[in-house]
Amino acid sequence: MRFTRLAKLAATAVMVGATTLVAPAVAQAAVPVGGGTPVLVDGVAGCTITAAGHDATGASVAFTAAHCSDQVGTPVILRDDPGAGVIGTVATRNEILDYSVIRLDPGVAFPVRQPGVVGTGPAPQFGDVVCKDGLSTGHTCGITWQREGDRFWSQACAGYGDSGGPVTRDGRLVGLLSGGHMPPAAGPAGSVGDVLPSCFHAVQSPFFLPALAYSFDAIVADAGARNWPGRGFQMA
Repeated sequence: MRFTRLAKLAATAVMVGATTLVAPAVAQAAVPVGGGTPVLVDGVAGCTITAAGHDATGASVAFTAAHCSDQVGTPVILRDDPGAGVIGTVATRNEILDYSVIRLDPGVAFPVRQPGVVGTGPAPQFGDVVCKDGLSTGHTCGITWQREGDRFWSQACAGYGDSGGPVTRDGRLVGLLSGGHMPPAAGPAGSVGDVLPSCFHAVQSPFFLPALAYSFDAIVADAGARNWPGRGFQMA
């Protein structure tokens, strides 16, 4: 199960008298975008930014989950400030590692570093405590149950809308949150995953699906190997 939230944006038109004076439009200042920033992809899919910065070409870019969109070119806006306009568009997607790269519009948004994050780090191992930040459930932490290649599972509370959220350990970005899934090491006990809900609040612990994430180092390496946008990523 991957975490996606569908939402609808409503615009309200206010009718006024014909004699009302209209003030000249004022350009809005560019808005900050960084790890943990809530976004709406294509105006409806609520997701979370993993990290933002610049790639090898100097372009401003940000990462989120691939399943938040279904095609390149999809526009992205801020969930909490839709009036800022389209902050960027999806430039590339990899459904295997579940990441997408958003090319930010420098006239609308600029990349910032998530507070408290000092850099990137390797994917965690069994027993390591990791934390995640997301649109729906905020900042939560939990133990790592398993690492398998570029994937790892933890008991950090995560739910719909948290997709793409940064997973950190000791102040370092280690992963991109993908969804809720029982780790393979659970064996026959993994069948309980069919009845466990996604996490809506940490008070559910431990009765929710573990969170699946992908190594952020592996994601950046993949973008580089494919010569895609996001290659050579440097966090803001």
